Amino acid sequence: MTTIADLPEFDPYSAEHLADPLASLEAARERSWAARSMRGLEIFTYEGCSESYGNESIRPGVKVLLDAMGLDAELMAGPGRTLTFTDGSEHRLLRGIVSKWFTPRRVSEMQADVTALVRGLLAPMTRDGGGDLADVVTRRIPGPVFCWMVGSDVAHADRLFDLSEILLEAFSGDPSLVERISVASEQMTAFVEDLIEVKRAAPGDDLMTIMLKAAETHDDVTLDDVHSLAYEMLTASTDNTHNSAALMMHLLAQHEDQWAIVRDDKSVVGRAVEECMRFDPSVREDLRVATDDTTLLDLEVPAGTVIWHAIWAAHNDPAIYPDPHTFDVTRNHARPQLVFGLGRHYCLGAALARMEMNAMLSVVRDTWKGFEIAGEPVIDRSFGAKVKALPLSVVPA
Repeated sequence: MTTIADLPEFDPYSAEHLADPLASLEAARERSWAARSMRGLEIFTYEGCSESYGNESIRPGVKVLLDAMGLDAELMAGPGRTLTFTDGSEHRLLRGIVSKWFTPRRVSEMQADVTALVRGLLAPMTRDGGGDLADVVTRRIPGPVFCWMVGSDVAHADRLFDLSEILLEAFSGDPSLVERISVASEQMTAFVEDLIEVKRAAPGDDLMTIMLKAAETHDDVTLDDVHSLAYEMLTASTDNTHNSAALMMHLLAQHEDQWAIVRDDKSVVGRAVEECMRFDPSVREDLRVATDDTTLLDLEVPAGTVIWHAIWAAHNDPAIYPDPHTFDVTRNHARPQLVFGLGRHYCLGAALARMEMNAMLSVVRDTWKGFEIAGEPVIDRSFGAKVKALPLSVVPA
């Protein structure tokens, strides 16, 4: 057995790492599957990340970031319990309630509406020969979808997207954003409270109604839990899908040969979506914390250890992905990419996000013969990858 003190040291703030993060991570992975740093334990291999995700003593470390920012967990999630902040029987209870809306049947029932939404959003770019895909299309897909899910008026979609983006800035670690995040949190809280009252008065076939019924029928589920679960899912429902979809189109615009494969063969759309998330993930690293003394592979991990999964490095681990630096839309993914995590805290909306991205790429290949970058994309890679602008020129089919 080894201890964290026995591991090599890694500096995630070094000039070398900031200049070329992937090269730095891969060099660290060649030395060891993990390293110690000033911020905790860094894991670089797919196997190490997978073991950590599956470890019952390791759970999401969101509270570590909130504490560092000076943000109160209750302010950010409300007075009840959430999937992120629970584990064990509590987590299984809450996940069992909300997962009823994320079944394959439910997701497939939305596919026609999502496809129609994407087709309508793409139409102006097709007509005009181009535009800003990030602004006109990808940021406008997840908001309406979530409004449909919770039974809210779709007129709120853009506002919910904006609030979600602001709230997720809590992961940036920038204390100057605290006031901005706090105001957005208050506004999201007010929206959730209003929606609860609307759905209590007029139940429907939606996720909010399912959660409210659970509060009525389960002695150990409260309205506070419903509030916090709704807040959590509204916050997490938009950002990753928008950025993953925009990064997918950015990649395909840069690789005409791979776009040609997708355009000419509909059967590779699903694999192309996975390869895009592997090759240029919107989530570059993931934070967890050990709640008890535990072991990862041959490493002793004390309780309280902050653990950083280097997802980008894991996505380029040659032990899992042969020739990982090659972007190949026909790649068969024997092991799943990690943008949605793994294990018991696996992203509840992963199937929905995949369906949205598949719908978008399917509509694009039916609508456009080709497209290319027509200006300077604006992609903030300071924490993950956030696509602010993606100007494209379009050749209609």
